[in-house]
Amino acid sequence: MSTTSALAAVSGYASISRISAAALGRQRDTAEAASTPAAAAPSASVTISSAAREAARNDTGQGLKLPDAEYWMSRDFPEDIMAEARARLEQRQPAPGGGYLPDSVANLPLLPENEALLQQFRQEMKDIGHNNPDPEKQARFNRLLNLSMKVQIDGWKAPMTEADAQRELDISRAMGVLQADQPQAEPAAGDDTPRVWDPMAGWKTRWQQEGLEMPEVTEAVTPQRSLWLQLAEGAGVAQDEFVARARELASGLSGNDLTRALEQFISERYMALRAGQDGAAA
Repeated sequence: MSTTSALAAVSGYASISRISAAALGRQRDTAEAASTPAAAAPSASVTISSAAREAARNDTGQGLKLPDAEYWMSRDFPEDIMAEARARLEQRQPAPGGGYLPDSVANLPLLPENEALLQQFRQEMKDIGHNNPDPEKQARFNRLLNLSMKVQIDGWKAPMTEADAQRELDISRAMGVLQADQPQAEPAAGDDTPRVWDPMAGWKTRWQQEGLEMPEVTEAVTPQRSLWLQLAEGAGVAQDEFVARARELASGLSGNDLTRALEQFISERYMALRAGQDGAAA
């Protein structure tokens, strides 16, 4: 799974876990209150409000169920999905110092059509509810959550349908299955030196090796604050211009080729910006 996909999946499941944890916390607090002896309370009588009684009657105690491992490790994919998953894994390039370089451009402003699709997914999730006791509706809720993340990641390039988002989700799942089959490198024996992990370290090194200039990024990356937009802004490129250029390039490039082309574009504009600033200061 690519770094972007992995982070998106972790973020989504973290949200689900928080929902389940909150439900579990409410259930635990209710159980503890019910089991407290009367002698331990300030008074011998306990008053339970009608609202609390209604909540207790409606609380199934189940919370939101996470998709089971069997679903995520399923190998029942069409051959075209498996072929694309293999191709994307083969395209990954190791980063200097460990890990992999970014292999896609993501988290740019969505096209209006895809923003509408995302809102459609969110409305259906709201209608279902995160604690719906129907197993089929729970499965649909979880599916919509993951489809929403795929639209958020890839919906900047071209109009998407639910089928398009499902295909991207299936490819990510297939990549996860293929990666699980690969042996994992063991850490070097006796190497227990603490390290501060910099997810951009390898990327910065490659830019330097290829003679590219990377603008400094100081803000945290969020769904509303793309790393690519921060780099473009640091190079003096307005958001609309950068997104238009990215979509233009994405019409004929993908994967590493698209990433490299946008890196080159940012670097050239950044060097031109610095040259202009140096000339004005002279």
